[in-house]
Amino acid sequence: MAIDPSISKRALAAFGPGAKGRDAKVLDSSIHWVEAGEGKPIVFFHGNPTSSFLWRKVFSRWSGQGRLLAVDLIGFGESGKPDIEYTLADHQRYVDAWLDSLDLHDVTFVLHDYGATFGLSWARRHPERVRAVALLEPIIRPIPSHQVARAFIELRAQVLQPGVGERIILEENKWITGLLPGNVLAGLTDEEKQVYAAPFPTARSRKPILVFPRALPVDGKPDATIALLDQNAEWLASSNVPKILLTFEPGFLLPPDVLDWSRNTIRNLKIQALGAGNHYVPEDQPEAIAQAIQGWLQGIER
Repeated sequence: MAIDPSISKRALAAFGPGAKGRDAKVLDSSIHWVEAGEGKPIVFFHGNPTSSFLWRKVFSRWSGQGRLLAVDLIGFGESGKPDIEYTLADHQRYVDAWLDSLDLHDVTFVLHDYGATFGLSWARRHPERVRAVALLEPIIRPIPSHQVARAFIELRAQVLQPGVGERIILEENKWITGLLPGNVLAGLTDEEKQVYAAPFPTARSRKPILVFPRALPVDGKPDATIALLDQNAEWLASSNVPKILLTFEPGFLLPPDVLDWSRNTIRNLKIQALGAGNHYVPEDQPEAIAQAIQGWLQGIER
């Protein structure tokens, strides 16, 4: 299912001069990414229900900083939509295969939402190929339901119900038309909304969006997500790889318990507060994010 070429062209232009769209055959489908520059790889992973487009304002501020690669997860953006269940394990298979196909080494990861889950899982299993990790609104620990907005917890409870979740996300498309723009401080322009909506024109195409909120780790469930996060946590606690966690107010995925766990558990971690931001913080604070990570990387390489 190809995106309208005019939408694709406008999306690519937002990444700045020199950015190119790339596609590679991965497993039984294809992965799309935006690339620019040369040098050590800096890989950007997004979450739900976005795409590489989430990173455009950060990416365009990093000219000359290395080989920049902003990826569309399988089923999102301009990547393929194979007939799979889109479980976390499915996503990890495609992430692993894409990274291995490019034979990337000395990687800096810039990770958001579920992108953090997948990037950290790969880093855990390939520590010798990782240079540094930056985390923004990451899914790294179970979220206590009493520490996040009750409106979201109530909405997710509906999404967990068979048939109801399908109506809300697949038929009514509320994650794209409501939740996404509603969690960007200044909202999105009509053109930005069009780019984000373009990969999901039908109910069937929105299947990947539905899986993620059902897999979200809340109050210690579901078991499969918790098991993956526990494995990643062991690496976060033991690895000397430099890490930075950027925080925002009010944020979403870093309530007090998760932030305290991060501060007390993650090894070689810097925490930096960047001010106002909801969940889709690369939309809210791109300049601050770019400056903070660039300055941190320069510091750890001195």
